[in-house]
Amino acid sequence: MLKPGILVLAMLYCTLCHAQCDSTYDSSANQINLKLSYNSTVIYPGMSIGIEYPLKNMNGQILRNHKPVRCVRKGKYISGNLNWYHHPDFHDNLYLTIEWVMRRTRFTGFVSEFSVGPGISRTFLGGTTYKVDDAGNISIVKLAGYNYALVTIGGGFGYDFSIVKHMPFSTVAKLNIISMFPYNSTIYFRPVLEFGIRYSSGWSKNKIKKEPVTISK
Repeated sequence: MLKPGILVLAMLYCTLCHAQCDSTYDSSANQINLKLSYNSTVIYPGMSIGIEYPLKNMNGQILRNHKPVRCVRKGKYISGNLNWYHHPDFHDNLYLTIEWVMRRTRFTGFVSEFSVGPGISRTFLGGTTYKVDDAGNISIVKLAGYNYALVTIGGGFGYDFSIVKHMPFSTVAKLNIISMFPYNSTIYFRPVLEFGIRYSSGWSKNKIKKEPVTISK
């Protein structure tokens, strides 16, 4: 009766010893990142500039037979972004967002991320806008537009050149959905494509550490 139980415990022990997960805190990555992106609402051009501050970066690896077979960094960031796009004959939209970013970087350099956060938007109407007062006088309204609250959610992927190429840059391609409200008593949704480059001021050649852990009985 004891043999099946001993066999199960032996298999569990071997699994733990030969496939371990190691997580270490990466203080070298605890620096700001700067971002510059082309910001496009499908076909309408724009730009985005941003700054990221890392809240937490953890380096993890899977060990098999005491050798790393997979290394991953998981990072959490606060990102501030100033964004703009131009919609001909409709409006220019200038909006500021504060985002919570979750990013995962593999040992190959492949990056995937998810972001969400609030913001504020100011639109500037295209063309000339006129105003008529109660007396019937007509005047031109300068910088006519509207203010909105905003929420953005997005996800994307990229490549971190610091992992393999030892360069303090990474690329990013994202699809963001922005919603502005109240917009004519409704909520306005618009997809935004982002293609950019990110510079890391805290770059280090040893971004993903390989430090095995020992599991004691």
